[in-house]
Amino acid sequence: MSEELRIVVSLALSIAWCLWVGISWLRHKPRSTMASHQPIFVYASQTGQAKATAQSQLISFSDALLLPLNKLTPKHFSLASEMHFFVSTYGEGEAPDNGHGFIQSLNSINQDIIQSLKFSVTALGDSRYPAFCAFGKQVYQQLTHIGAQPLSDIKYIDANAKQTEDKLFDFTTAKLKERTHLNPNSVSPGLYHLHLDAKNLTWKPGDILEVLPPEKGKYGAPRSYSIASAASDLYNDQLILLVRLHIAPDGSQGLASRFLTQTCREGSLLTVKVRANPSCQLTATNTPLLLIGAGSGLAGLLGHIKQRSLTKNAGPIWLIYGEREPIHDHHLSSDIAHWQEQNVLSRVDRVFSRQSSNEKYVQDILIKHSQAVKAFIETQGDIYVCGSLTGMGNAVHQALVTILGQSELETLIASERYHRDLY
Repeated sequence: MSEELRIVVSLALSIAWCLWVGISWLRHKPRSTMASHQPIFVYASQTGQAKATAQSQLISFSDALLLPLNKLTPKHFSLASEMHFFVSTYGEGEAPDNGHGFIQSLNSINQDIIQSLKFSVTALGDSRYPAFCAFGKQVYQQLTHIGAQPLSDIKYIDANAKQTEDKLFDFTTAKLKERTHLNPNSVSPGLYHLHLDAKNLTWKPGDILEVLPPEKGKYGAPRSYSIASAASDLYNDQLILLVRLHIAPDGSQGLASRFLTQTCREGSLLTVKVRANPSCQLTATNTPLLLIGAGSGLAGLLGHIKQRSLTKNAGPIWLIYGEREPIHDHHLSSDIAHWQEQNVLSRVDRVFSRQSSNEKYVQDILIKHSQAVKAFIETQGDIYVCGSLTGMGNAVHQALVTILGQSELETLIASERYHRDLY
Protein backbone atom coordinates (compact mmCIF):
# COMPACT_ATOMS: atom_id res chain seq x y z
CA MET A 1 0.00 0.00 0.00
CA SER A 2 1.39 3.39 -1.01
CA GLU A 3 1.98 6.12 1.55
CA GLU A 4 -0.78 8.27 -0.03
CA LEU A 5 -3.32 5.43 0.14
CA ARG A 6 -2.32 4.67 3.71
CA ILE A 7 -3.02 8.30 4.67
CA VAL A 8 -6.41 8.26 2.90
CA VAL A 9 -7.44 5.04 4.66
CA SER A 10 -6.30 6.45 8.00
CA LEU A 11 -8.31 9.64 7.48
CA ALA A 12 -11.40 7.67 6.45
CA LEU A 13 -11.19 5.49 9.54
CA SER A 14 -10.72 8.57 11.76
CA ILE A 15 -13.77 10.28 10.25
CA ALA A 16 -15.86 7.11 10.64
CA TRP A 17 -14.81 6.84 14.28
CA CYS A 18 -15.72 10.49 14.97
CA LEU A 19 -19.13 10.02 13.32
CA TRP A 20 -19.81 6.89 15.39
CA VAL A 21 -18.83 8.65 18.64
CA GLY A 22 -20.98 11.68 17.74
CA ILE A 23 -24.03 9.59 16.88
CA SER A 24 -23.63 7.52 20.06
CA TRP A 25 -23.35 10.65 22.16
CA LEU A 26 -26.48 12.16 20.61
CA ARG A 27 -28.42 8.94 21.12
CA HIS A 28 -27.49 8.69 24.79
CA LYS A 29 -27.23 12.37 25.70
CA PRO A 30 -29.45 13.01 28.76
CA ARG A 31 -32.36 15.31 28.03
CA SER A 32 -32.69 18.67 29.79
CA THR A 33 -36.46 19.04 29.17
CA MET A 34 -39.30 16.89 30.45
CA ALA A 35 -41.44 14.61 28.30
CA SER A 36 -44.36 12.44 29.35
CA HIS A 37 -43.69 8.87 30.51
CA GLN A 38 -39.94 9.36 30.67
CA PRO A 39 -37.35 7.76 32.98
CA ILE A 40 -35.62 10.23 35.29
CA PHE A 41 -32.18 9.77 36.83
CA VAL A 42 -31.74 11.88 39.96
CA TYR A 43 -28.55 12.47 41.91
CA ALA A 44 -27.61 13.98 45.26
CA SER A 45 -23.87 14.47 45.26
CA GLN A 46 -21.41 16.47 47.33
CA THR A 47 -18.21 15.59 45.49
CA GLY A 48 -19.52 14.43 42.10
CA GLN A 49 -19.43 10.67 42.68
CA ALA A 50 -23.21 10.14 42.66
CA LYS A 51 -23.63 12.27 39.55
CA ALA A 52 -20.88 10.35 37.75
CA THR A 53 -22.50 7.05 38.73
CA ALA A 54 -25.89 8.21 37.48
CA GLN A 55 -24.37 9.32 34.18
CA SER A 56 -22.67 5.96 33.73
CA GLN A 57 -26.05 4.21 33.96
CA LEU A 58 -27.72 6.39 31.32
CA ILE A 59 -26.18 4.45 28.44
CA SER A 60 -29.15 2.04 28.25
CA PHE A 61 -31.74 4.85 28.24
CA SER A 62 -31.92 6.99 25.09
CA ASP A 63 -34.60 9.33 26.45
CA ALA A 64 -33.68 9.71 30.14
CA LEU A 65 -33.68 13.01 32.02
CA LEU A 66 -30.80 13.72 34.43
CA LEU A 67 -31.46 16.06 37.37
CA PRO A 68 -29.93 17.04 40.71
CA LEU A 69 -32.25 16.13 43.57
CA ASN A 70 -32.98 19.76 44.48
CA LYS A 71 -34.37 20.39 40.97
CA LEU A 72 -36.99 17.63 41.23
CA THR A 73 -40.55 19.05 41.15
CA PRO A 74 -44.08 17.61 41.55
CA LYS A 75 -44.41 17.80 37.75
CA HIS A 76 -41.50 15.39 37.34
CA PHE A 77 -43.26 12.89 39.60
CA SER A 78 -46.47 13.13 37.59
CA LEU A 79 -44.78 12.60 34.20
CA ALA A 80 -42.01 10.11 35.03
CA SER A 81 -42.31 6.49 33.95
CA GLU A 82 -39.79 5.57 36.65
CA MET A 83 -37.19 7.28 38.80
CA HIS A 84 -33.68 6.12 39.61
CA PHE A 85 -32.06 7.83 42.61
CA PHE A 86 -28.27 7.97 43.05
CA VAL A 87 -27.59 9.54 46.42
CA SER A 88 -24.49 10.02 48.52
CA THR A 89 -24.33 10.41 52.27
CA TYR A 90 -22.47 13.42 53.58
CA GLY A 91 -20.95 14.07 57.00
CA GLU A 92 -22.64 12.19 59.81
CA GLY A 93 -25.50 10.69 57.83
CA GLU A 94 -26.63 13.94 56.21
CA ALA A 95 -27.92 14.70 52.73
CA PRO A 96 -25.54 16.43 50.31
CA ASP A 97 -26.16 20.14 49.80
CA ASN A 98 -28.26 19.49 46.69
CA GLY A 99 -30.40 16.96 48.57
CA HIS A 100 -31.48 19.05 51.56
CA GLY A 101 -35.23 19.22 52.02
CA PHE A 102 -36.07 16.33 49.67
CA ILE A 103 -37.66 14.11 52.31
CA GLN A 104 -39.93 16.96 53.46
CA SER A 105 -40.81 17.87 49.86
CA LEU A 106 -42.42 14.46 49.35
CA ASN A 107 -45.34 15.69 51.45
CA SER A 108 -46.32 18.03 48.61
CA ILE A 109 -46.72 15.21 46.07
CA ASN A 110 -50.20 13.87 45.37
CA GLN A 111 -50.68 10.47 47.00
CA ASP A 112 -52.06 8.86 43.83
CA ILE A 113 -48.97 9.98 41.90
CA ILE A 114 -46.64 8.63 44.58
CA GLN A 115 -48.34 5.25 44.65
CA SER A 116 -47.96 4.84 40.88
CA LEU A 117 -44.26 5.74 40.97
CA LYS A 118 -41.71 3.01 40.28
CA PHE A 119 -38.23 3.74 41.61
CA SER A 120 -34.79 2.42 42.48
CA VAL A 121 -32.16 3.76 44.89
CA THR A 122 -28.40 3.41 44.59
CA ALA A 123 -26.76 4.61 47.81
CA LEU A 124 -23.13 5.73 47.84
CA GLY A 125 -21.09 5.91 51.02
CA ASP A 126 -17.93 4.91 52.84
CA SER A 127 -18.05 1.95 55.23
CA ARG A 128 -15.29 3.48 57.36
CA TYR A 129 -17.94 5.81 58.77
CA PRO A 130 -20.74 4.70 61.14
CA ALA A 131 -23.57 6.32 59.13
CA PHE A 132 -22.82 4.29 56.01
CA CYS A 133 -25.25 5.27 53.23
CA ALA A 134 -27.66 6.73 55.81
CA PHE A 135 -29.25 9.25 53.46
CA GLY A 136 -29.72 6.68 50.70
CA LYS A 137 -31.43 4.37 53.19
CA GLN A 138 -33.68 7.22 54.30
CA VAL A 139 -34.72 8.00 50.71
CA TYR A 140 -35.52 4.34 50.01
CA GLN A 141 -37.43 3.85 53.26
CA GLN A 142 -39.46 7.04 52.94
CA LEU A 143 -40.46 6.41 49.32
CA THR A 144 -41.49 2.86 50.22
CA HIS A 145 -43.36 4.08 53.33
CA ILE A 146 -45.53 6.52 51.38
CA GLY A 147 -46.47 3.90 48.80
CA ALA A 148 -44.02 4.19 45.90
CA GLN A 149 -43.10 0.89 44.23
CA PRO A 150 -39.43 -0.18 44.46
CA LEU A 151 -38.09 -1.82 41.31
CA SER A 152 -35.44 -3.60 43.37
CA ASP A 153 -33.79 -3.64 46.78
CA ILE A 154 -31.55 -0.70 47.58
CA LYS A 155 -28.07 -1.02 46.04
CA TYR A 156 -24.91 0.07 47.86
CA ILE A 157 -21.63 1.42 46.51
CA ASP A 158 -18.82 1.50 49.08
CA ALA A 159 -15.99 3.97 48.50
CA ASN A 160 -13.87 1.83 50.82
CA ALA A 161 -14.18 -1.28 48.65
CA LYS A 162 -10.95 -2.58 47.18
CA GLN A 163 -10.55 -2.22 43.42
CA THR A 164 -10.80 -5.32 41.28
CA GLU A 165 -9.02 -5.66 37.96
CA ASP A 166 -12.19 -5.05 35.94
CA LYS A 167 -12.63 -1.63 37.61
CA LEU A 168 -9.15 -0.35 36.79
CA PHE A 169 -9.86 0.49 33.14
CA ASP A 170 -10.50 4.19 33.83
CA PHE A 171 -7.34 4.67 35.91
CA THR A 172 -4.08 5.86 34.40
CA THR A 173 -0.62 6.80 35.67
CA ALA A 174 1.06 9.98 36.86
CA LYS A 175 4.70 10.36 37.84
CA LEU A 176 5.78 11.70 41.24
CA LYS A 177 8.35 14.32 40.25
CA GLU A 178 9.03 15.92 43.62
CA ARG A 179 7.90 15.72 47.25
CA THR A 180 8.54 18.39 49.89
CA HIS A 181 7.92 18.15 53.63
CA LEU A 182 6.30 21.48 54.48
CA ASN A 183 6.36 21.30 58.30
CA PRO A 184 9.35 19.16 59.42
CA ASN A 185 9.54 20.66 62.94
CA SER A 186 5.84 20.95 63.67
CA VAL A 187 3.96 19.03 66.36
CA SER A 188 1.32 18.40 63.68
CA PRO A 189 1.56 15.28 61.52
CA GLY A 190 3.62 15.84 58.40
CA LEU A 191 2.13 17.86 55.55
CA TYR A 192 3.69 17.17 52.14
CA HIS A 193 3.67 19.05 48.84
CA LEU A 194 3.55 16.54 45.96
CA HIS A 195 4.36 17.58 42.40
CA LEU A 196 3.03 15.12 39.79
CA ASP A 197 3.67 14.96 36.07
CA ALA A 198 0.14 14.20 34.84
CA LYS A 199 0.13 14.40 31.04
CA ASN A 200 -2.60 11.75 30.84
CA LEU A 201 -5.07 13.74 32.95
CA THR A 202 -7.35 16.75 32.55
CA TRP A 203 -8.96 18.62 35.43
CA LYS A 204 -10.44 21.86 36.71
CA PRO A 205 -9.91 23.53 40.10
CA GLY A 206 -12.24 21.86 42.57
CA ASP A 207 -11.82 18.40 41.06
CA ILE A 208 -10.59 15.36 42.97
CA LEU A 209 -7.64 13.06 42.29
CA GLU A 210 -8.29 9.46 43.26
CA VAL A 211 -5.15 7.48 44.10
CA LEU A 212 -4.93 3.70 44.33
CA PRO A 213 -2.33 2.72 46.95
CA PRO A 214 -0.72 -0.69 46.48
CA GLU A 215 -1.62 -3.23 49.14
CA LYS A 216 0.11 -6.60 49.30
CA GLY A 217 0.67 -6.77 45.57
CA LYS A 218 -2.85 -5.58 44.75
CA TYR A 219 -4.70 -2.28 45.10
CA GLY A 220 -6.55 -1.00 48.11
CA ALA A 221 -9.58 1.26 48.05
CA PRO A 222 -9.02 4.57 46.22
CA ARG A 223 -8.33 7.64 48.35
CA SER A 224 -9.43 11.10 47.30
CA TYR A 225 -7.33 14.27 47.37
CA SER A 226 -8.26 17.83 46.41
CA ILE A 227 -6.27 19.01 43.40
CA ALA A 228 -4.17 22.09 44.28
CA SER A 229 -3.55 23.23 40.69
CA ALA A 230 -5.13 25.51 38.14
CA ALA A 231 -6.87 23.79 35.21
CA SER A 232 -4.68 21.32 33.37
CA ASP A 233 -4.72 23.37 30.16
CA LEU A 234 -3.36 26.38 32.06
CA TYR A 235 -0.87 24.58 34.27
CA ASN A 236 1.17 22.55 31.76
CA ASP A 237 -0.11 19.20 33.04
CA GLN A 238 1.62 19.68 36.39
CA LEU A 239 -0.66 18.49 39.19
CA ILE A 240 -0.09 19.45 42.83
CA LEU A 241 -1.39 17.69 45.95
CA LEU A 242 -1.07 18.54 49.64
CA VAL A 243 -1.15 15.31 51.64
CA ARG A 244 -1.25 15.00 55.42
CA LEU A 245 0.30 11.84 56.90
CA HIS A 246 -2.63 10.25 58.72
CA ILE A 247 -1.72 8.84 62.14
CA ALA A 248 -4.38 6.84 63.97
CA PRO A 249 -4.81 6.97 67.77
CA ASP A 250 -2.89 3.68 68.05
CA GLY A 251 0.05 5.21 66.19
CA SER A 252 -0.48 3.36 62.92
CA GLN A 253 -0.22 5.30 59.66
CA GLY A 254 -2.84 5.51 56.94
CA LEU A 255 -2.23 3.19 53.99
CA ALA A 256 -2.57 5.82 51.25
CA SER A 257 -0.98 8.74 53.07
CA ARG A 258 2.00 6.60 54.15
CA PHE A 259 2.46 5.45 50.57
CA LEU A 260 2.31 8.99 49.15
CA THR A 261 4.41 10.72 51.81
CA GLN A 262 6.86 8.02 52.96
CA THR A 263 7.34 4.97 50.76
CA CYS A 264 6.70 6.13 47.21
CA ARG A 265 9.94 7.35 45.66
CA GLU A 266 10.35 10.33 43.37
CA GLY A 267 10.14 9.12 39.79
CA SER A 268 7.62 6.40 40.64
CA LEU A 269 4.32 6.01 38.78
CA LEU A 270 1.05 6.39 40.70
CA THR A 271 -2.22 4.76 39.63
CA VAL A 272 -4.74 7.61 39.54
CA LYS A 273 -7.82 9.11 37.95
CA VAL A 274 -9.53 12.50 38.09
CA ARG A 275 -13.07 12.67 39.40
CA ALA A 276 -14.96 15.76 38.28
CA ASN A 277 -16.47 17.64 41.22
CA PRO A 278 -19.02 20.02 39.64
CA SER A 279 -20.26 21.48 42.93
CA CYS A 280 -16.74 22.79 43.61
CA GLN A 281 -15.95 24.04 40.12
CA LEU A 282 -16.43 27.81 39.88
CA THR A 283 -17.98 28.95 36.63
CA ALA A 284 -17.35 32.67 37.23
CA THR A 285 -13.88 34.09 37.92
CA ASN A 286 -14.80 37.79 38.03
CA THR A 287 -16.93 37.67 41.20
CA PRO A 288 -15.61 37.95 44.80
CA LEU A 289 -14.45 34.69 46.36
CA LEU A 290 -14.20 33.95 50.09
CA LEU A 291 -11.86 30.99 50.64
CA ILE A 292 -11.92 29.29 54.05
CA GLY A 293 -9.82 26.30 55.06
CA ALA A 294 -7.48 24.65 57.53
CA GLY A 295 -4.62 22.18 57.39
CA SER A 296 -4.45 20.13 54.20
CA GLY A 297 -7.64 21.91 53.13
CA LEU A 298 -5.32 24.56 51.71
CA ALA A 299 -5.07 22.26 48.67
CA GLY A 300 -8.59 22.91 47.45
CA LEU A 301 -8.15 26.66 47.95
CA LEU A 302 -4.85 26.80 46.06
CA GLY A 303 -6.39 25.52 42.84
CA HIS A 304 -8.78 28.46 42.68
CA ILE A 305 -6.13 31.01 43.69
CA LYS A 306 -3.82 29.78 40.93
CA GLN A 307 -6.65 29.76 38.42
CA ARG A 308 -7.45 33.41 39.12
CA SER A 309 -3.78 34.36 39.08
CA LEU A 310 -3.73 33.23 35.44
CA THR A 311 -7.06 34.84 34.52
CA LYS A 312 -7.59 38.40 33.35
CA ASN A 313 -10.03 40.62 35.26
CA ALA A 314 -10.39 38.07 38.07
CA GLY A 315 -12.48 39.03 41.08
CA PRO A 316 -11.01 39.68 44.55
CA ILE A 317 -10.13 36.77 46.84
CA TRP A 318 -10.31 36.84 50.63
CA LEU A 319 -8.33 33.93 52.12
CA ILE A 320 -8.94 32.74 55.69
CA TYR A 321 -6.66 29.85 56.60
CA GLY A 322 -5.94 28.08 59.88
CA GLU A 323 -3.15 25.85 61.20
CA ARG A 324 -1.50 25.05 64.54
CA GLU A 325 1.89 26.71 65.02
CA PRO A 326 2.70 30.14 63.55
CA ILE A 327 6.41 29.27 63.20
CA HIS A 328 6.34 25.74 61.78
CA ASP A 329 2.96 25.66 60.00
CA HIS A 330 3.24 28.83 57.91
CA HIS A 331 2.88 26.86 54.66
CA LEU A 332 3.64 28.42 51.28
CA SER A 333 4.06 31.85 52.87
CA SER A 334 6.21 33.17 49.99
CA ASP A 335 3.59 32.12 47.40
CA ILE A 336 0.80 33.74 49.40
CA ALA A 337 2.85 36.94 49.84
CA HIS A 338 3.49 37.02 46.08
CA TRP A 339 -0.23 36.69 45.32
CA GLN A 340 -0.92 39.54 47.73
CA GLU A 341 1.63 41.74 45.97
CA GLN A 342 0.03 40.89 42.63
CA ASN A 343 -3.45 41.73 44.04
CA VAL A 344 -4.63 38.18 43.34
CA LEU A 345 -5.37 37.99 47.07
CA SER A 346 -7.09 41.15 48.25
CA ARG A 347 -7.07 40.05 51.90
CA VAL A 348 -5.42 37.26 53.92
CA ASP A 349 -6.20 36.23 57.50
CA ARG A 350 -4.02 33.42 58.85
CA VAL A 351 -4.87 32.05 62.27
CA PHE A 352 -3.07 29.51 64.47
CA SER A 353 -4.60 27.49 67.29
CA ARG A 354 -1.35 27.54 69.30
CA GLN A 355 -0.94 31.29 69.56
CA SER A 356 -1.78 33.88 72.19
CA SER A 357 -4.40 35.71 70.09
CA ASN A 358 -8.09 35.45 70.97
CA GLU A 359 -8.78 34.23 67.44
CA LYS A 360 -7.42 30.69 67.18
CA TYR A 361 -9.63 29.17 64.48
CA VAL A 362 -11.01 30.25 61.11
CA GLN A 363 -14.55 30.44 62.52
CA ASP A 364 -13.26 32.99 65.07
CA ILE A 365 -12.09 35.22 62.21
CA LEU A 366 -15.49 34.93 60.54
CA ILE A 367 -17.35 35.97 63.68
CA LYS A 368 -14.91 38.80 64.48
CA HIS A 369 -15.29 40.24 60.97
CA SER A 370 -18.94 39.30 60.45
CA GLN A 371 -19.90 42.65 58.91
CA ALA A 372 -17.05 42.42 56.41
CA VAL A 373 -18.14 38.85 55.57
CA LYS A 374 -21.72 39.99 54.93
CA ALA A 375 -20.57 42.89 52.76
CA PHE A 376 -18.26 40.60 50.77
CA ILE A 377 -21.02 38.07 50.07
CA GLU A 378 -23.59 40.75 49.24
CA THR A 379 -21.46 41.73 46.24
CA GLN A 380 -22.42 38.40 44.61
CA GLY A 381 -19.48 36.62 46.18
CA ASP A 382 -19.00 32.86 46.44
CA ILE A 383 -17.95 30.95 49.57
CA TYR A 384 -15.58 28.00 49.25
CA VAL A 385 -14.69 25.84 52.28
CA CYS A 386 -12.09 23.07 52.22
CA GLY A 387 -10.74 20.83 54.99
CA SER A 388 -11.96 18.53 57.74
CA LEU A 389 -15.74 18.24 58.12
CA THR A 390 -15.68 17.48 61.83
CA GLY A 391 -14.36 20.46 63.70
CA MET A 392 -13.55 23.08 61.08
CA GLY A 393 -16.24 22.38 58.48
CA ASN A 394 -19.14 22.18 60.90
CA ALA A 395 -17.88 25.16 62.93
CA VAL A 396 -17.54 27.31 59.82
CA HIS A 397 -21.05 26.36 58.72
CA GLN A 398 -22.50 27.36 62.09
CA ALA A 399 -20.56 30.63 62.00
CA LEU A 400 -21.99 31.40 58.56
CA VAL A 401 -25.49 30.62 59.82
CA THR A 402 -24.91 33.10 62.66
CA ILE A 403 -23.61 35.79 60.29
CA LEU A 404 -25.88 35.35 57.26
CA GLY A 405 -28.86 33.49 58.65
CA GLN A 406 -30.07 29.99 57.76
CA SER A 407 -32.37 31.23 54.98
CA GLU A 408 -29.63 33.23 53.25
CA LEU A 409 -27.23 30.30 53.45
CA GLU A 410 -29.84 27.99 51.91
CA THR A 411 -30.26 30.55 49.13
CA LEU A 412 -26.50 30.50 48.52
CA ILE A 413 -26.60 26.69 48.32
CA ALA A 414 -29.53 26.75 45.87
CA SER A 415 -27.78 29.34 43.69
CA GLU A 416 -24.54 27.29 43.81
CA ARG A 417 -22.54 30.01 45.54
CA TYR A 418 -21.70 28.01 48.69
CA HIS A 419 -19.17 25.27 47.92
CA ARG A 420 -17.90 22.69 50.43
CA ASP A 421 -15.04 20.26 49.82
CA LEU A 422 -14.97 18.55 53.23
CA TYR A 423 -13.75 15.15 54.32
